[in-house]
Amino acid sequence: MNGTALRLAAAALLTLCGFCAGDTRRQKYTARRRTLEEIVGLLLRLRQEIDCRRTDLNRLYRALSFEYPPDSPMKAVFYQGTCFQNLHPPALLNREQAACFAECFSGLGHTDAKQECARLDYYLQRFDGFLTQARQDEQLSLSLDRRLGLAAGALLGLLVM
Repeated sequence: MNGTALRLAAAALLTLCGFCAGDTRRQKYTARRRTLEEIVGLLLRLRQEIDCRRTDLNRLYRALSFEYPPDSPMKAVFYQGTCFQNLHPPALLNREQAACFAECFSGLGHTDAKQECARLDYYLQRFDGFLTQARQDEQLSLSLDRRLGLAAGALLGLLVM
């Protein structure tokens, strides 16, 4: 192989790597949105169970831990914890979201059902806001990240040439 062919191969590889880097960033935003959707779903379910059925939280924790599919972000969270009060936030959440998650779940089970539902309503609003922002971030990422990664990789490829 001559030097020109090697440089062309390196340029093509850098371009492909740039595209892949952009796609990886996009996948991170999609995974965060999916995680937030599952958290909102969990909070809605908790609110219904507490408000309507007055379900025991320990029994509900065990039941919910079996409901999530193996590839679900919340499955790993339930696997690590033993009850709602010691759930660790999913790794995909940013600091503010993780702090809100920890605060929400650590306070569960300390008040009566009416106050608990009011708390859950507050956290539902917060996580709905996080979810709206995550959807916007994901849309922006869908339109830009792959292209920017491809462009950066192509630029590096040109520098190699």
